[in-house]
Amino acid sequence: MAYTLIGFMGVGKTSIGKALAELLDVPFIDTDTEIKKMTGSTIPDIFNEYGEAYFRALEYEVLKKYINMNIILATGGGIVENPNNILLLKENKMNIWVDANINTVYNRIVNDINRPNANNKSFDSIKNLYFERRSRYNEIAYISVVNNNELSSCVQEIYNFIIADEGN
Repeated sequence: MAYTLIGFMGVGKTSIGKALAELLDVPFIDTDTEIKKMTGSTIPDIFNEYGEAYFRALEYEVLKKYINMNIILATGGGIVENPNNILLLKENKMNIWVDANINTVYNRIVNDINRPNANNKSFDSIKNLYFERRSRYNEIAYISVVNNNELSSCVQEIYNFIIADEGN
């Protein structure tokens, strides 16, 4: 079973995932990185050339490949846009929803050319997408944590929960 980090883009899933994997001494996989390796293309190029639906299908293939492994798995913020991904994630016990204040998120991702759903988007546009996805993250999350500033305390909170949960 993967410890799967879900949440909006820019909340820190990759940074938290790397630190958590090190603490737990398990491999770390990032779905976006795997898609780039698989295709030899960047995420924006995939979006531009083939569209978001194609990207979401690739995301599903990566999720399906890794969801049952003993790893830390960081997903893209839009993983919840594909109903097939939601079904897979609902079968996974340990989905960790990493959240952050929308203002913090916006400042982290505004005009990031590597994020097609954020690049050249207004605050209101990003905020609307953020709120559209929140209920889906909540629906599949086992626990949730907030990462506004202190990455290390967020990592520690998740680590403590995992250790306590494994004892049960």
